[in-house]
Amino acid sequence: MKSAAESFPWHDKSAYADWLAQTYFYVRHSTRLGALAAARFEMGERGDALHYRFAAHIGEEKKHEQLCVHDLKQLGFSLTEFTERHATRMFYEPQYFKIEHQSPSALFGYIVALEAFGPAYGRPIVQTVTDAFGPKCAAFLKVHTEEDEDHIEKALAMIATVPERERAWVLENMEQTTYAYRALLEDIARR
Repeated sequence: MKSAAESFPWHDKSAYADWLAQTYFYVRHSTRLGALAAARFEMGERGDALHYRFAAHIGEEKKHEQLCVHDLKQLGFSLTEFTERHATRMFYEPQYFKIEHQSPSALFGYIVALEAFGPAYGRPIVQTVTDAFGPKCAAFLKVHTEEDEDHIEKALAMIATVPERERAWVLENMEQTTYAYRALLEDIARR
């Protein structure tokens, strides 16, 4: 993800606006994916702990997609000016399958990959966006770079409770999510 993040044209207004729109399109599924996963954990001590952690995560992610709408508006765009890209759907749609047909724990791979992006690469991106368009256009990036760092720690602690076989699915999903997110960034940049 690092090379894709570094080569993405964050300073280009239309590319950044498209990134915000595509981010909105997949982030609006975050609470739904979390709810689906939370409902699928087995009853019992371990399953209940995972169920409650996912339920808490839903609250933490509630309405985050609206930050993208805010930033788009500050840039002078409306969400209605954008359509959801195939690369965007290819990014989040497999998560529904993994929850239903592998394990709800597999969603941790998606969560960790996305939650790690901001703290790992976000600060220079926030600076570039702020320099180019002003601080009011970077609310989504700021929240996911500066305020959500504890989400990774929480997810990693819960992954430690997942059986070994399921951890393989988590790792596989993390790799797939990273690959798909990179493809999404490249798709937007190629526009």
